[in-house]
Amino acid sequence: MSTPDDEQNGLDGLAEGPEGDQPMSFWDHLGELRGALMKSALAVVVGFVVCFIYAAEIRDFLAMPLHTAWVEAGLKGEPELQVLAMMDAFITDVRVSVAGGIFVATPVIFYQLWMFISPGLYRKEKRFAIPFVAASVVMFLLGASFCYLLVLPWTIQWLFGYTQSTASGTPVIYNLTLNDYIRDTTKILVAFGSVFEFPLLAAFLSAAGVIDHMSLLRFWKVAVVIMFVIAAFLTPPEPVSQMMMAVPMIILFFLSVGIAYVLSAPHRRARDAAIARIDESDE
Repeated sequence: MSTPDDEQNGLDGLAEGPEGDQPMSFWDHLGELRGALMKSALAVVVGFVVCFIYAAEIRDFLAMPLHTAWVEAGLKGEPELQVLAMMDAFITDVRVSVAGGIFVATPVIFYQLWMFISPGLYRKEKRFAIPFVAASVVMFLLGASFCYLLVLPWTIQWLFGYTQSTASGTPVIYNLTLNDYIRDTTKILVAFGSVFEFPLLAAFLSAAGVIDHMSLLRFWKVAVVIMFVIAAFLTPPEPVSQMMMAVPMIILFFLSVGIAYVLSAPHRRARDAAIARIDESDE
């Protein structure tokens, strides 16, 4: 009987579990999850306080795509964002600070996620803690940047153009509200940041041997439909931003297929070797 080594432990030594693995009850796991969530929430609170101090500057930063789209659409003057109620400015700053707090806290959030799942990993897999956290933050910021630089200006410009083309010569006055604009902007920025985590999730699951490229390809049609549904829920009710979220999601999905193919190769070789040994023993 062969002794499982580090390379084969995920296959032959499945019953042994990771090195130093300690049995934990459901309540122990729940306690760890609660601790991770509390630390992540605390990081978001700290980020919220910092962002609330600079809420006016963040609002100006979020309004830049609107100004860009306004100029590109050929509209005169400067766009104005109205406040319709006394509490709107405060509520908007709270919303801005919450979204900003999430962005500031992303290193802590992803680190706590890693700490939660790391007890179930092997020693060779735990080495990827820092790369996992760094890649998670980079992908989140990359998704938000893609949205901020491309999706928001193009979407707003398309909406301006559509309004102008259907006005039939009637003058159109844009009464844009600060609360609605900031709400939609922060929601779609966080959504794009989250969506761009999919290749990293696929890479992690592939490296752990949970999925492979065939697992993803088997359900690609269902995945495409789900992506369009997700894009419809996470974006404003108009087709441009929905398409601009759904199409990158589909691209990221097939990129994940390639990543899964590369990272699942050691598990395929180990599985084939195990099958070959079983066949030899049967003979």
